[in-house]
Amino acid sequence: MRTAGVKKLVTTALENVPKPYTEDVIDDVFTEIQNEPELMLEYEGLCKQLGKSTVNTWGGYWIADAVGKAGLEQVPAKKSKLIRTYSRLTESAVAAGKKRKEAIALQLMSDYYQEHKNELPAHIRNHRDDIVEMIIAGLPVEQVFAMQVDGSPPQVPAARRR
Repeated sequence: MRTAGVKKLVTTALENVPKPYTEDVIDDVFTEIQNEPELMLEYEGLCKQLGKSTVNTWGGYWIADAVGKAGLEQVPAKKSKLIRTYSRLTESAVAAGKKRKEAIALQLMSDYYQEHKNELPAHIRNHRDDIVEMIIAGLPVEQVFAMQVDGSPPQVPAARRR
């Protein structure tokens, strides 16, 4: 999994965030990362490897998955300078759908792109690998594209627990 390092990073940071978690836990986790030098070094390395947008998007996704919540509201980050916006995690998460084969995921991505290309920003093409990976994981295509447009996870269902 390409984003295993991101999952490890946010899981480590989440352990240092006081419980019970608030609906602003994504902002809290990224604040923890920016305030801990070792975590910040790991974050910067992941950003060089994957790109900041990918790290932040998947970071939000893995946080939501870890706490079993989903976000319905995008808000500006108040504490962290690493992210611009995040999803306020207020809803119980719904499990992701059945995993898909890569060929099916590619077709779903293509179909959605062709149908909505006039509405999508040009930079969406830069996120092809992330889009395919999330569609393979069983996430709804519309939400996958929304995550890449915003750079953070709106209304993302939690992945199946392994």
